[in-house]
Amino acid sequence: MARIAGKHALLKMFEAEGVEYMFGNPGTSEAPMMAVMDQYPSIEYVLVLQEGVAVGLAEGYARSTGKVPLVSLHIDNGMSNGLSLMIDQLYGGTPMVMTAGNKDIRKLAPGRSDLADMARPYSKWSTEITHAEQVPSVIRRAFQEARTAPTGPAFVAMSANAFDDVADVDLIPSAQVDISPSADPQLIDQICGLVAGADRPILIVGDRVADTNGTAAAVAVAEAGGMRAYGHGSTSVNFPADHPLWQGNLNMRTAEAVAAVKAADVVVAVGCPVFEDFFYQPGQFVADNSKLIHIDINSGEIGKSEPTDLGILASPGKALGQLAEALQSSLNGAQAEAATGRKEEAAAESAARIEAFRQLAGISAKGRPMSPAMMADHLAKALPDNSAVFNDSVSTGGLLFDALSPSTQGTYYGCRGQAIGWGMGAVMGVKLGSPDQPAVGVIGDGSAIMTVQALWTAVNSDIPAVFVICNNASYRVLKVNMNHYHRLNALDQPDSYFAMDFPNPIDFAAQAQAYGMQGIRVEDPADIDSAVNSAIDSGKPAVIDMIIDGAL
Repeated sequence: MARIAGKHALLKMFEAEGVEYMFGNPGTSEAPMMAVMDQYPSIEYVLVLQEGVAVGLAEGYARSTGKVPLVSLHIDNGMSNGLSLMIDQLYGGTPMVMTAGNKDIRKLAPGRSDLADMARPYSKWSTEITHAEQVPSVIRRAFQEARTAPTGPAFVAMSANAFDDVADVDLIPSAQVDISPSADPQLIDQICGLVAGADRPILIVGDRVADTNGTAAAVAVAEAGGMRAYGHGSTSVNFPADHPLWQGNLNMRTAEAVAAVKAADVVVAVGCPVFEDFFYQPGQFVADNSKLIHIDINSGEIGKSEPTDLGILASPGKALGQLAEALQSSLNGAQAEAATGRKEEAAAESAARIEAFRQLAGISAKGRPMSPAMMADHLAKALPDNSAVFNDSVSTGGLLFDALSPSTQGTYYGCRGQAIGWGMGAVMGVKLGSPDQPAVGVIGDGSAIMTVQALWTAVNSDIPAVFVICNNASYRVLKVNMNHYHRLNALDQPDSYFAMDFPNPIDFAAQAQAYGMQGIRVEDPADIDSAVNSAIDSGKPAVIDMIIDGAL
Protein backbone atom coordinates (compact mmCIF):
# COMPACT_ATOMS: atom_id res chain seq x y z
CA MET A 1 0.00 0.00 0.00
CA ALA A 2 1.33 3.45 -0.92
CA ARG A 3 0.51 6.80 0.64
CA ILE A 4 0.35 9.27 -2.25
CA ALA A 5 -1.73 12.13 -3.63
CA GLY A 6 -4.74 11.31 -5.77
CA LYS A 7 -3.14 12.75 -8.91
CA HIS A 8 -0.24 10.32 -8.59
CA ALA A 9 -2.57 7.44 -7.82
CA LEU A 10 -4.50 8.29 -10.97
CA LEU A 11 -1.46 8.33 -13.24
CA LYS A 12 0.03 5.23 -11.63
CA MET A 13 -3.24 3.40 -12.23
CA PHE A 14 -3.13 4.46 -15.88
CA GLU A 15 0.38 3.03 -16.06
CA ALA A 16 -0.80 -0.18 -14.41
CA GLU A 17 -3.60 -0.46 -16.97
CA GLY A 18 -1.04 -0.28 -19.78
CA VAL A 19 -2.01 3.16 -21.09
CA GLU A 20 0.45 4.26 -23.79
CA TYR A 21 -1.29 7.45 -24.94
CA MET A 22 -3.46 10.03 -23.26
CA PHE A 23 -5.50 11.83 -25.91
CA GLY A 24 -6.38 15.12 -24.36
CA ASN A 25 -7.23 18.76 -24.22
CA PRO A 26 -6.50 20.08 -20.73
CA GLY A 27 -8.29 22.75 -18.77
CA THR A 28 -7.87 24.37 -15.38
CA SER A 29 -9.72 21.41 -13.85
CA GLU A 30 -6.82 19.12 -14.87
CA ALA A 31 -4.05 21.45 -13.63
CA PRO A 32 -3.00 19.22 -10.70
CA MET A 33 -2.53 16.23 -13.01
CA MET A 34 -0.82 18.21 -15.76
CA ALA A 35 1.65 19.60 -13.22
CA VAL A 36 3.09 16.11 -12.68
CA MET A 37 2.59 14.54 -16.13
CA ASP A 38 6.28 14.86 -16.95
CA GLN A 39 7.01 12.39 -14.15
CA TYR A 40 5.23 9.68 -16.17
CA PRO A 41 7.13 9.44 -19.48
CA SER A 42 5.63 6.02 -20.32
CA ILE A 43 2.34 7.83 -21.06
CA GLU A 44 2.59 10.02 -24.16
CA TYR A 45 0.25 12.98 -24.03
CA VAL A 46 -1.22 13.65 -27.49
CA LEU A 47 -2.52 17.21 -27.42
CA VAL A 48 -5.60 18.10 -29.46
CA LEU A 49 -7.17 21.48 -30.08
CA GLN A 50 -10.74 20.16 -30.30
CA GLU A 51 -12.17 17.46 -28.08
CA GLY A 52 -13.82 15.46 -30.87
CA VAL A 53 -10.34 14.85 -32.28
CA ALA A 54 -9.34 13.12 -29.04
CA VAL A 55 -12.36 10.82 -29.18
CA GLY A 56 -11.63 10.06 -32.84
CA LEU A 57 -8.02 9.21 -31.95
CA ALA A 58 -9.29 6.84 -29.27
CA GLU A 59 -11.67 5.17 -31.73
CA GLY A 60 -8.97 4.44 -34.29
CA TYR A 61 -6.45 3.34 -31.66
CA ALA A 62 -8.93 0.99 -29.95
CA ARG A 63 -9.94 -0.69 -33.16
CA SER A 64 -6.42 -1.15 -34.52
CA THR A 65 -4.99 -2.51 -31.25
CA GLY A 66 -7.86 -4.05 -29.27
CA LYS A 67 -6.73 -2.00 -26.26
CA VAL A 68 -8.78 0.37 -24.11
CA PRO A 69 -7.71 3.95 -24.95
CA LEU A 70 -7.77 6.92 -22.59
CA VAL A 71 -9.22 10.36 -23.31
CA SER A 72 -8.68 13.26 -20.88
CA LEU A 73 -10.93 16.29 -21.26
CA HIS A 74 -11.93 19.15 -19.00
CA ILE A 75 -15.00 19.95 -16.91
CA ASP A 76 -18.43 20.41 -18.54
CA ASN A 77 -17.64 22.58 -21.58
CA GLY A 78 -14.82 20.48 -22.96
CA MET A 79 -16.20 17.05 -22.17
CA SER A 80 -19.48 17.98 -23.87
CA ASN A 81 -17.62 18.33 -27.17
CA GLY A 82 -16.26 14.83 -26.67
CA LEU A 83 -19.64 13.36 -25.77
CA SER A 84 -20.99 14.29 -29.19
CA LEU A 85 -18.92 11.44 -30.65
CA MET A 86 -18.87 9.21 -27.56
CA ILE A 87 -22.55 8.41 -28.08
CA ASP A 88 -21.57 6.59 -31.27
CA GLN A 89 -18.99 4.59 -29.33
CA LEU A 90 -21.74 3.49 -26.97
CA TYR A 91 -23.85 2.48 -29.97
CA GLY A 92 -20.99 0.68 -31.70
CA GLY A 93 -19.40 -0.85 -28.61
CA THR A 94 -15.97 0.77 -28.81
CA PRO A 95 -14.17 0.43 -25.46
CA MET A 96 -12.79 3.71 -24.10
CA VAL A 97 -12.22 5.48 -20.78
CA MET A 98 -12.87 9.22 -20.72
CA THR A 99 -11.90 11.37 -17.73
CA ALA A 100 -12.58 15.00 -16.85
CA GLY A 101 -11.68 17.13 -13.86
CA ASN A 102 -14.37 18.88 -11.86
CA LYS A 103 -14.60 21.60 -9.21
CA ASP A 104 -13.85 20.82 -5.59
CA ILE A 105 -16.60 18.69 -4.02
CA ARG A 106 -16.90 21.32 -1.27
CA LYS A 107 -18.21 23.87 -3.77
CA LEU A 108 -21.76 22.54 -3.70
CA ALA A 109 -23.35 25.80 -2.57
CA PRO A 110 -21.62 28.00 -5.22
CA GLY A 111 -22.49 25.39 -7.83
CA ARG A 112 -20.73 22.60 -9.68
CA SER A 113 -21.83 20.45 -12.59
CA ASP A 114 -22.70 16.80 -12.11
CA LEU A 115 -20.34 15.54 -14.80
CA ALA A 116 -21.14 11.89 -14.19
CA ASP A 117 -24.83 12.57 -14.72
CA MET A 118 -24.09 14.55 -17.89
CA ALA A 119 -22.07 11.67 -19.34
CA ARG A 120 -24.41 8.85 -18.25
CA PRO A 121 -26.58 8.77 -21.42
CA TYR A 122 -23.42 8.49 -23.53
CA SER A 123 -21.53 5.85 -21.56
CA LYS A 124 -21.78 2.28 -20.38
CA TRP A 125 -20.75 3.31 -16.87
CA SER A 126 -20.31 6.79 -15.39
CA THR A 127 -19.16 8.00 -11.99
CA GLU A 128 -17.11 10.66 -10.15
CA ILE A 129 -14.13 10.30 -7.84
CA THR A 130 -14.55 12.61 -4.85
CA HIS A 131 -11.84 11.22 -2.52
CA ALA A 132 -8.32 10.06 -3.27
CA GLU A 133 -9.01 6.67 -1.70
CA GLN A 134 -11.49 5.93 -4.50
CA VAL A 135 -8.98 6.28 -7.36
CA PRO A 136 -7.73 2.68 -7.74
CA SER A 137 -11.11 0.97 -7.46
CA VAL A 138 -12.87 3.40 -9.79
CA ILE A 139 -10.18 3.33 -12.48
CA ARG A 140 -9.99 -0.44 -12.21
CA ARG A 141 -13.73 -0.75 -12.73
CA ALA A 142 -13.77 1.80 -15.56
CA PHE A 143 -11.28 -0.17 -17.63
CA GLN A 144 -12.98 -3.44 -16.80
CA GLU A 145 -16.41 -2.07 -17.77
CA ALA A 146 -15.01 -0.72 -21.04
CA ARG A 147 -13.44 -3.99 -22.19
CA THR A 148 -16.06 -6.44 -20.90
CA ALA A 149 -18.83 -7.50 -23.28
CA PRO A 150 -20.91 -5.72 -24.27
CA THR A 151 -17.98 -3.34 -24.63
CA GLY A 152 -18.36 0.43 -24.56
CA PRO A 153 -17.10 3.74 -23.17
CA ALA A 154 -16.80 4.50 -19.45
CA PHE A 155 -16.62 7.99 -17.95
CA VAL A 156 -14.86 9.09 -14.77
CA ALA A 157 -14.97 12.63 -13.36
CA MET A 158 -12.50 13.63 -10.65
CA SER A 159 -13.08 16.48 -8.22
CA ALA A 160 -10.29 18.98 -7.65
CA ASN A 161 -9.81 18.02 -4.01
CA ALA A 162 -9.33 14.34 -4.94
CA PHE A 163 -6.31 15.25 -7.09
CA ASP A 164 -4.41 16.78 -4.17
CA ASP A 165 -5.69 14.80 -1.19
CA VAL A 166 -3.30 12.13 0.12
CA ALA A 167 -4.44 8.59 0.83
CA ASP A 168 -3.21 5.04 1.39
CA VAL A 169 -3.99 3.11 -1.80
CA ASP A 170 -3.34 -0.28 -3.40
CA LEU A 171 -2.47 0.23 -7.08
CA ILE A 172 -3.93 -2.97 -8.54
CA PRO A 173 -5.05 -2.92 -12.20
CA SER A 174 -8.15 -4.53 -13.67
CA ALA A 175 -8.23 -8.16 -14.73
CA GLN A 176 -9.29 -9.70 -18.01
CA VAL A 177 -12.78 -11.14 -17.72
CA ASP A 178 -13.80 -13.74 -20.28
CA ILE A 179 -17.52 -13.37 -20.92
CA SER A 180 -17.81 -15.18 -24.22
CA PRO A 181 -20.41 -17.93 -23.80
CA SER A 182 -21.08 -20.56 -26.41
CA ALA A 183 -24.59 -21.18 -27.69
CA ASP A 184 -26.79 -24.01 -26.46
CA PRO A 185 -26.15 -26.96 -28.84
CA GLN A 186 -29.88 -27.64 -29.04
CA LEU A 187 -30.46 -24.09 -30.33
CA ILE A 188 -27.68 -24.56 -32.88
CA ASP A 189 -29.46 -27.70 -34.06
CA GLN A 190 -32.67 -25.70 -34.46
CA ILE A 191 -30.88 -23.18 -36.67
CA CYS A 192 -29.42 -26.00 -38.76
CA GLY A 193 -32.89 -27.40 -39.32
CA LEU A 194 -34.25 -24.03 -40.41
CA VAL A 195 -31.35 -23.33 -42.79
CA ALA A 196 -31.45 -26.86 -44.22
CA GLY A 197 -35.14 -26.52 -45.07
CA ALA A 198 -34.94 -22.97 -46.43
CA ASP A 199 -35.15 -21.90 -50.05
CA ARG A 200 -33.38 -18.57 -49.56
CA PRO A 201 -31.54 -18.31 -46.21
CA ILE A 202 -29.33 -15.27 -45.67
CA LEU A 203 -26.60 -14.38 -43.18
CA ILE A 204 -26.27 -10.82 -41.88
CA VAL A 205 -23.13 -9.88 -39.95
CA GLY A 206 -22.14 -6.88 -37.84
CA ASP A 207 -19.07 -5.66 -36.03
CA ARG A 208 -19.33 -8.00 -33.06
CA VAL A 209 -18.47 -10.81 -35.48
CA ALA A 210 -14.97 -9.46 -36.13
CA ASP A 211 -14.70 -8.28 -32.51
CA THR A 212 -15.08 -11.92 -31.40
CA ASN A 213 -12.81 -13.36 -34.12
CA GLY A 214 -15.73 -14.82 -36.02
CA THR A 215 -15.02 -13.77 -39.61
CA ALA A 216 -13.68 -17.14 -40.76
CA ALA A 217 -16.57 -18.93 -39.07
CA ALA A 218 -19.06 -16.59 -40.78
CA VAL A 219 -17.61 -17.62 -44.14
CA ALA A 220 -17.85 -21.29 -43.18
CA VAL A 221 -21.52 -20.88 -42.18
CA ALA A 222 -22.41 -19.12 -45.43
CA GLU A 223 -20.61 -21.72 -47.54
CA ALA A 224 -22.07 -24.72 -45.70
CA GLY A 225 -25.62 -23.33 -45.78
CA GLY A 226 -25.51 -21.79 -49.24
CA MET A 227 -26.37 -18.41 -47.72
CA ARG A 228 -26.03 -14.99 -49.27
CA ALA A 229 -24.01 -12.82 -46.86
CA TYR A 230 -24.74 -9.18 -46.05
CA GLY A 231 -23.40 -6.61 -43.62
CA HIS A 232 -25.47 -4.35 -41.37
CA GLY A 233 -23.85 -2.06 -38.85
CA SER A 234 -20.74 -3.58 -40.37
CA THR A 235 -17.75 -1.25 -40.31
CA SER A 236 -14.96 -3.83 -40.05
CA VAL A 237 -14.05 -6.89 -42.10
CA ASN A 238 -16.79 -9.13 -40.73
CA PHE A 239 -17.01 -11.05 -44.01
CA PRO A 240 -14.45 -10.80 -46.83
CA ALA A 241 -15.87 -8.49 -49.48
CA ASP A 242 -14.13 -10.39 -52.29
CA HIS A 243 -15.98 -13.61 -51.43
CA PRO A 244 -18.57 -14.69 -54.05
CA LEU A 245 -21.29 -15.03 -51.40
CA TRP A 246 -20.87 -11.41 -50.24
CA GLN A 247 -23.77 -9.23 -51.40
CA GLY A 248 -22.89 -5.88 -49.82
CA ASN A 249 -23.95 -3.80 -46.83
CA LEU A 250 -27.64 -3.26 -46.09
CA ASN A 251 -28.91 0.30 -45.79
CA MET A 252 -32.48 -0.23 -44.65
CA ARG A 253 -33.70 3.12 -45.94
CA THR A 254 -33.21 1.85 -49.50
CA ALA A 255 -35.77 -0.23 -51.35
CA GLU A 256 -33.04 -2.65 -52.48
CA ALA A 257 -32.01 -3.54 -48.92
CA VAL A 258 -35.60 -3.98 -47.76
CA ALA A 259 -36.31 -6.24 -50.75
CA ALA A 260 -33.23 -8.38 -50.01
CA VAL A 261 -34.40 -9.05 -46.45
CA LYS A 262 -38.05 -9.53 -47.43
CA ALA A 263 -37.02 -12.15 -50.01
CA ALA A 264 -35.37 -14.37 -47.38
CA ASP A 265 -37.28 -17.17 -45.70
CA VAL A 266 -34.63 -17.57 -42.97
CA VAL A 267 -32.59 -14.64 -41.68
CA VAL A 268 -29.59 -15.39 -39.44
CA ALA A 269 -28.35 -12.09 -38.00
CA VAL A 270 -25.16 -12.21 -35.96
CA GLY A 271 -23.45 -9.45 -33.97
CA CYS A 272 -25.48 -6.67 -35.55
CA PRO A 273 -28.57 -4.52 -34.93
CA VAL A 274 -31.79 -5.88 -36.41
CA PHE A 275 -32.46 -3.44 -37.96
CA GLU A 276 -31.06 0.06 -37.48
CA ASP A 277 -32.05 3.14 -39.42
CA PHE A 278 -32.88 6.79 -38.78
CA PHE A 279 -36.22 6.81 -40.59
CA TYR A 280 -39.38 5.21 -39.27
CA GLN A 281 -40.94 2.70 -41.63
CA PRO A 282 -44.23 0.98 -40.78
CA GLY A 283 -44.42 -2.79 -40.42
CA GLN A 284 -41.53 -5.22 -40.14
CA PHE A 285 -38.54 -5.71 -42.42
CA VAL A 286 -38.67 -9.51 -42.10
CA ALA A 287 -41.52 -11.15 -44.03
CA ASP A 288 -44.38 -12.66 -42.02
CA ASN A 289 -43.63 -16.20 -43.19
CA SER A 290 -39.89 -15.89 -42.54
CA LYS A 291 -37.87 -16.90 -39.48
CA LEU A 292 -35.49 -14.48 -37.78
CA ILE A 293 -32.59 -15.84 -35.73
CA HIS A 294 -30.55 -13.25 -33.84
CA ILE A 295 -27.25 -14.14 -32.15
CA ASP A 296 -25.43 -11.49 -30.13
CA ILE A 297 -23.36 -10.95 -26.99
CA ASN A 298 -25.32 -7.78 -26.32
CA SER A 299 -28.64 -8.80 -24.79
CA GLY A 300 -30.02 -5.31 -25.38
CA GLU A 301 -29.95 -5.84 -29.14
CA ILE A 302 -31.91 -9.10 -29.32
CA GLY A 303 -35.56 -8.42 -30.07
CA LYS A 304 -35.04 -4.68 -29.79
CA SER A 305 -36.78 -3.83 -33.05
CA GLU A 306 -37.88 -6.83 -35.11
CA PRO A 307 -39.88 -9.72 -33.59
CA THR A 308 -37.34 -12.51 -33.09
CA ASP A 309 -38.19 -16.18 -33.55
CA LEU A 310 -34.99 -17.44 -31.96
CA GLY A 311 -32.72 -15.19 -29.89
CA ILE A 312 -29.41 -16.51 -28.60
CA LEU A 313 -27.18 -14.68 -26.13
CA ALA A 314 -23.69 -15.88 -27.02
CA SER A 315 -20.35 -14.82 -28.40
CA PRO A 316 -20.92 -14.29 -32.14
CA GLY A 317 -17.57 -15.86 -32.95
CA LYS A 318 -18.14 -18.97 -30.86
CA ALA A 319 -21.74 -19.41 -31.99
CA LEU A 320 -20.76 -19.09 -35.66
CA GLY A 321 -18.06 -21.70 -35.15
CA GLN A 322 -20.60 -24.07 -33.61
CA LEU A 323 -23.09 -23.40 -36.40
CA ALA A 324 -20.50 -23.95 -39.14
CA GLU A 325 -19.49 -27.31 -37.68
CA ALA A 326 -23.12 -28.38 -37.28
CA LEU A 327 -24.10 -27.37 -40.81
CA GLN A 328 -21.09 -29.12 -42.33
CA SER A 329 -22.03 -32.39 -40.67
CA SER A 330 -25.84 -32.34 -40.71
CA LEU A 331 -26.97 -31.51 -44.25
CA ASN A 332 -28.09 -34.54 -46.26
CA GLY A 333 -27.33 -35.00 -49.95
CA ALA A 334 -30.36 -33.14 -51.27
CA GLN A 335 -29.89 -30.28 -48.83
CA ALA A 336 -26.19 -29.96 -49.70
CA GLU A 337 -27.06 -29.96 -53.40
CA ALA A 338 -29.61 -27.17 -52.84
CA ALA A 339 -27.00 -25.20 -50.92
CA THR A 340 -24.58 -25.57 -53.83
CA GLY A 341 -27.22 -24.23 -56.21
CA ARG A 342 -27.82 -21.20 -53.96
CA LYS A 343 -24.08 -20.53 -53.85
CA GLU A 344 -23.89 -20.52 -57.64
CA GLU A 345 -26.83 -18.08 -57.85
CA ALA A 346 -25.26 -15.82 -55.20
CA ALA A 347 -21.89 -15.87 -56.94
CA ALA A 348 -23.51 -14.72 -60.18
CA GLU A 349 -25.32 -11.91 -58.36
CA SER A 350 -22.09 -10.87 -56.66
CA ALA A 351 -20.23 -10.80 -59.96
CA ALA A 352 -22.97 -8.66 -61.49
CA ARG A 353 -22.78 -6.22 -58.59
CA ILE A 354 -19.01 -5.90 -59.00
CA GLU A 355 -19.34 -5.41 -62.73
CA ALA A 356 -21.95 -2.69 -62.19
CA PHE A 357 -19.52 -0.80 -59.98
CA ARG A 358 -16.73 -1.16 -62.53
CA GLN A 359 -18.93 0.24 -65.25
CA LEU A 360 -19.97 3.13 -63.02
CA ALA A 361 -16.35 3.88 -62.15
CA GLY A 362 -15.35 3.71 -65.78
CA ILE A 363 -17.80 6.35 -66.98
CA SER A 364 -15.74 9.30 -68.12
CA ALA A 365 -16.88 12.53 -66.55
CA LYS A 366 -17.49 15.34 -68.96
CA GLY A 367 -14.78 17.65 -67.79
CA ARG A 368 -14.37 18.08 -64.08
CA PRO A 369 -14.97 17.40 -61.24
CA MET A 370 -14.50 13.61 -61.33
CA SER A 371 -17.29 11.31 -60.21
CA PRO A 372 -17.14 9.79 -56.70
CA ALA A 373 -17.04 6.26 -58.17
CA MET A 374 -14.10 7.13 -60.42
CA MET A 375 -12.27 8.72 -57.51
CA ALA A 376 -12.86 5.69 -55.27
CA ASP A 377 -11.72 3.27 -57.96
CA HIS A 378 -8.50 5.15 -58.69
CA LEU A 379 -7.77 5.66 -54.99
CA ALA A 380 -8.24 1.96 -54.18
CA LYS A 381 -5.83 1.02 -56.96
CA ALA A 382 -3.26 3.57 -55.79
CA LEU A 383 -3.13 2.45 -52.16
CA PRO A 384 -0.46 -0.02 -51.05
CA ASP A 385 -1.83 -3.49 -50.29
CA ASN A 386 -1.07 -3.23 -46.57
CA SER A 387 -2.81 0.11 -46.09
CA ALA A 388 -5.20 0.66 -43.19
CA VAL A 389 -8.12 2.74 -44.44
CA PHE A 390 -10.55 4.59 -42.19
CA ASN A 391 -13.68 5.29 -44.22
CA ASP A 392 -15.43 8.49 -43.12
CA SER A 393 -16.31 9.55 -46.65
CA VAL A 394 -20.04 9.62 -45.78
CA SER A 395 -22.04 9.73 -49.04
CA THR A 396 -19.09 8.25 -50.96
CA GLY A 397 -18.55 5.55 -48.33
CA GLY A 398 -20.41 2.77 -50.09
CA LEU A 399 -18.55 3.35 -53.34
CA LEU A 400 -15.23 3.37 -51.51
CA PHE A 401 -16.09 0.07 -49.81
CA ASP A 402 -16.93 -1.50 -53.17
CA ALA A 403 -13.71 -0.20 -54.68
CA LEU A 404 -11.58 -1.51 -51.81
CA SER A 405 -13.46 -4.81 -51.34
CA PRO A 406 -11.75 -5.16 -47.95
CA SER A 407 -11.08 -8.78 -47.07
CA THR A 408 -8.23 -8.74 -44.54
CA GLN A 409 -8.51 -7.80 -40.88
CA GLY A 410 -6.75 -4.56 -40.03
CA THR A 411 -7.08 -3.02 -43.49
CA TYR A 412 -10.48 -1.36 -43.19
CA TYR A 413 -12.47 0.56 -40.57
CA GLY A 414 -15.62 2.61 -40.90
CA CYS A 415 -17.57 4.97 -38.67
CA ARG A 416 -19.91 3.49 -36.12
CA GLY A 417 -23.08 5.47 -35.54
CA GLN A 418 -24.36 8.49 -37.39
CA ALA A 419 -22.28 11.42 -36.16
CA ILE A 420 -19.75 13.13 -38.41
CA GLY A 421 -16.29 14.30 -37.43
CA TRP A 422 -14.77 10.88 -36.77
CA GLY A 423 -12.23 10.37 -39.49
CA MET A 424 -9.73 13.15 -38.85
CA GLY A 425 -8.83 11.84 -35.41
CA ALA A 426 -9.49 8.17 -36.10
CA VAL A 427 -6.96 7.79 -38.90
CA MET A 428 -4.28 9.15 -36.57
CA GLY A 429 -5.37 6.65 -33.91
CA VAL A 430 -5.09 3.83 -36.42
CA LYS A 431 -1.57 5.00 -37.31
CA LEU A 432 -0.49 5.12 -33.67
CA GLY A 433 -1.92 1.64 -33.13
CA SER A 434 -0.40 0.16 -36.31
CA PRO A 435 2.70 2.26 -37.00
CA ASP A 436 4.05 -0.08 -39.70
CA GLN A 437 0.99 0.32 -41.95
CA PRO A 438 0.22 3.30 -44.16
CA ALA A 439 -2.84 4.88 -42.54
CA VAL A 440 -5.23 6.68 -44.88
CA GLY A 441 -8.41 8.42 -43.83
CA VAL A 442 -10.95 9.02 -46.59
CA ILE A 443 -13.14 11.77 -45.20
CA GLY A 444 -16.10 13.76 -46.45
CA ASP A 445 -15.61 17.51 -46.52
CA GLY A 446 -18.52 18.12 -44.15
CA SER A 447 -17.05 15.68 -41.65
CA ALA A 448 -13.51 16.98 -42.06
CA ILE A 449 -14.41 20.57 -41.26
CA MET A 450 -15.97 19.47 -37.95
CA THR A 451 -12.57 18.42 -36.59
CA VAL A 452 -10.10 20.02 -38.98
CA GLN A 453 -7.98 21.00 -35.96
CA ALA A 454 -6.72 17.42 -36.15
CA LEU A 455 -4.22 18.62 -38.75
CA TRP A 456 -2.43 20.62 -36.05
CA THR A 457 -2.17 17.51 -33.87
CA ALA A 458 -0.82 15.46 -36.78
CA VAL A 459 2.00 17.97 -37.23
CA ASN A 460 2.58 18.64 -33.54
CA SER A 461 2.80 14.92 -32.64
CA ASP A 462 4.41 13.93 -35.96
CA ILE A 463 1.75 11.35 -36.87
CA PRO A 464 2.26 10.46 -40.56
CA ALA A 465 -1.38 9.87 -41.45
CA VAL A 466 -2.75 10.72 -44.89
CA PHE A 467 -6.06 12.61 -45.01
CA VAL A 468 -7.92 12.18 -48.31
CA ILE A 469 -10.77 14.69 -48.19
CA CYS A 470 -13.66 14.15 -50.60
CA ASN A 471 -14.42 17.76 -51.47
CA ASN A 472 -17.81 18.02 -53.17
CA ALA A 473 -18.55 21.47 -51.67
CA SER A 474 -21.75 20.26 -50.02
CA TYR A 475 -23.45 18.18 -47.38
CA ARG A 476 -24.25 15.66 -50.11
CA VAL A 477 -25.40 13.00 -47.63
CA LEU A 478 -28.17 15.36 -46.47
CA LYS A 479 -29.41 15.61 -50.05
CA VAL A 480 -29.37 11.83 -50.34
CA ASN A 481 -31.32 11.52 -47.10
CA MET A 482 -33.71 14.25 -48.16
CA ASN A 483 -34.51 12.15 -51.20
CA HIS A 484 -35.10 9.12 -48.94
CA TYR A 485 -37.39 11.21 -46.73
CA HIS A 486 -39.44 12.32 -49.71
CA ARG A 487 -39.68 8.78 -51.11
CA LEU A 488 -40.66 7.20 -47.78
CA ASN A 489 -43.36 9.83 -47.31
CA ALA A 490 -44.69 9.59 -50.88
CA LEU A 491 -43.59 13.14 -51.71
CA ASP A 492 -42.25 14.42 -55.01
CA GLN A 493 -38.49 14.46 -55.13
CA PRO A 494 -37.06 17.90 -54.28
CA ASP A 495 -35.67 20.08 -57.04
CA SER A 496 -33.47 22.09 -54.66
CA TYR A 497 -31.84 21.65 -51.26
CA PHE A 498 -31.82 24.42 -48.67
CA ALA A 499 -28.55 25.11 -46.77
CA MET A 500 -26.77 21.99 -48.03
CA ASP A 501 -24.18 23.53 -50.35
CA PHE A 502 -20.93 25.37 -49.63
CA PRO A 503 -20.98 28.31 -52.08
CA ASN A 504 -17.78 29.58 -50.48
CA PRO A 505 -15.35 26.76 -51.38
CA ILE A 506 -13.25 25.13 -48.65
CA ASP A 507 -9.60 24.82 -49.64
CA PHE A 508 -8.30 21.91 -47.57
CA ALA A 509 -4.93 21.86 -49.30
CA ALA A 510 -4.34 25.45 -48.24
CA GLN A 511 -5.47 24.68 -44.69
CA ALA A 512 -2.99 21.80 -44.54
CA GLN A 513 -0.19 24.07 -45.68
CA ALA A 514 -1.18 26.64 -43.07
CA TYR A 515 -0.72 23.98 -40.38
CA GLY A 516 2.74 23.19 -41.79
CA MET A 517 2.02 19.98 -43.68
CA GLN A 518 1.86 18.87 -47.30
CA GLY A 519 -1.38 19.81 -49.03
CA ILE A 520 -2.14 18.51 -52.51
CA ARG A 521 -5.17 19.50 -54.59
CA VAL A 522 -6.29 16.79 -57.03
CA GLU A 523 -8.88 17.41 -59.75
CA ASP A 524 -7.89 14.79 -62.35
CA PRO A 525 -8.15 11.05 -61.49
CA ALA A 526 -4.92 10.51 -63.41
CA ASP A 527 -3.12 12.45 -60.66
CA ILE A 528 -4.39 10.33 -57.76
CA ASP A 529 -1.68 7.67 -57.91
CA SER A 530 1.21 10.15 -57.77
CA ALA A 531 -0.49 12.17 -55.02
CA VAL A 532 -1.00 9.09 -52.85
CA ASN A 533 2.55 7.86 -53.40
CA SER A 534 3.97 11.30 -52.63
CA ALA A 535 1.96 11.56 -49.41
CA ILE A 536 2.79 8.08 -48.11
CA ASP A 537 6.44 8.14 -49.15
CA SER A 538 7.01 11.45 -47.36
CA GLY A 539 6.66 9.79 -43.97
CA LYS A 540 4.88 12.94 -42.82
CA PRO A 541 1.22 13.87 -42.40
CA ALA A 542 -0.38 15.04 -45.62
CA VAL A 543 -3.73 16.16 -47.03
CA ILE A 544 -5.05 15.24 -50.47
CA ASP A 545 -7.86 17.64 -51.32
CA MET A 546 -9.88 15.49 -53.72
CA ILE A 547 -12.27 17.58 -55.83
CA ILE A 548 -15.27 15.41 -56.75
CA ASP A 549 -18.73 15.87 -58.22
CA GLY A 550 -21.44 16.52 -55.64
CA ALA A 551 -24.39 15.98 -57.96
CA LEU A 552 -26.93 13.28 -57.13
